[in-house]
Amino acid sequence: MEHAEISVVDNIRQMYEELFTAEKKAADYILKNRQEVVMLNVSELAHKSGTSEATVVRMCKHLGYDGYFQMRLLMSRDAGQYKQPSTTDGMLVSSHQIFAGDGERVISLAKFVSTETLLCAAELLRNAEMIHIVSVGNNIPIVWDLGFRLERNGLKCTYSVLPEHFFNHISLGSSNDVVYAISRSGSSTQVIKAVELAHKKKMKTIIVTGELNKPFVEDADCVIHVVEKKENQMSVLRPDSHLLEMAVNDALLYAVKNYHMIVNNLNGKENSEPVNEVDLLLSKYKL
Repeated sequence: MEHAEISVVDNIRQMYEELFTAEKKAADYILKNRQEVVMLNVSELAHKSGTSEATVVRMCKHLGYDGYFQMRLLMSRDAGQYKQPSTTDGMLVSSHQIFAGDGERVISLAKFVSTETLLCAAELLRNAEMIHIVSVGNNIPIVWDLGFRLERNGLKCTYSVLPEHFFNHISLGSSNDVVYAISRSGSSTQVIKAVELAHKKKMKTIIVTGELNKPFVEDADCVIHVVEKKENQMSVLRPDSHLLEMAVNDALLYAVKNYHMIVNNLNGKENSEPVNEVDLLLSKYKL
């Protein structure tokens, strides 16, 4: 099925009898409240339809969509609330287009950052004696955000705007520590040196980068690949934007806080049809 050739409502009507009973409750609500649903995140739709978030996501998968976020974007298009840019240079010209473009950038991460990768990083952070978060330049706000929020969840962290500081923190650390390094280009000299120092101290390393062919990635214990889908027509790429790194922060913190639930769900212990937790988390984003 090509989504561009059929509306979401028509697709639901065609597929309705193939849905499970719980999924039909969510589908019924969508059919009766299509304009409202465009503005609801997955939690809100689950509450209003008397179902669960997992049921909503499974319904979307059953209908042939990647997840709830994609289906809602298409519903917005169907309702005429979402229009293609009218300019010839591909610029986004309305708030709907700008936010929807950002939303597509975030949702695309689920194709490159698996649940297993999130769990790997979350486990390393949960077991670390100390977490050293390192980056430079305009990544510093990302570092502060992650460090502060990890500390709010009881995990010990060091983070600084000065490379000299994080070099000192790592040199004074132990093999039970973890270095969390952020470099979209994979070429930040200070970040690379920090990772090299971490390896000398036999620390675990988590790398967040857009480049997998860089030497400092080779020995990492976990790599979170931050990728921009350049073929995405709804997004004008902004080289100074760190929206995806912020989204990784959110997803990782969710995985840290809900580690055992996600592991059980991934192993099918609580659900016969496990739902990808990354899909579920990203489905909570507003358009």
